[in-house]
Amino acid sequence: MANPSTTGPSGIGTEVLKRVFLESASNVTTSLLTVATDHVYTVLSLFFENGQTATVNFSMMISGDGSGGVYVVKNQPVAQNGTFIFNDKFVLTEGDILKTISDSTDHDIWCSYIDQTFA
Repeated sequence: MANPSTTGPSGIGTEVLKRVFLESASNVTTSLLTVATDHVYTVLSLFFENGQTATVNFSMMISGDGSGGVYVVKNQPVAQNGTFIFNDKFVLTEGDILKTISDSTDHDIWCSYIDQTFA
């Protein structure tokens, strides 16, 4: 796919509000959102809920090649039964992966985003 930020859209496409979530996620790195071919995702917000009885640390990263990643949030403490809300908007393009991890074995994540297709 050509990079739509440099080549522009073809004039054909869609724009749909979507969401993805994990319930009772574990303490391993998890792929929350993987951008499909010919799509651009704009992440609007992400909620992390700590269901544990102690403070936990939450991290979120973007991987452009499926390995490693660039941290957007790193070791954000979330109080017991608390919520962390990330409202900064950012764009993911084809092949990018949004990953999350925490040191909790019981947390929930809700992510809202715009899915744009370019044909």
